[in-house]
Amino acid sequence: MTDRRLFVVEDSRRRVVASARDAGQARTIAAMMLLGSPHAPERGALVVREPEEEERAAFEARRPKRGGDADLGAIQL
Repeated sequence: MTDRRLFVVEDSRRRVVASARDAGQARTIAAMMLLGSPHAPERGALVVREPEEEERAAFEARRPKRGGDADLGAIQL
């Protein structure tokens, strides 16, 4: 299984904390949650960064249940 890391992906108003293999996958997950499509033109404007401690804690507290092949956890803050 591929190692996953936490990323924060944000636009000007909202942010998503996503567990993903890399920043590109995190951006795709966030585009689905924030923009409704992984191919939305606004996808390029999403900013990807490392999570701060409180964002990491919020994700761990609300993390989706693990299991299955598609263990892609993400929450919107």
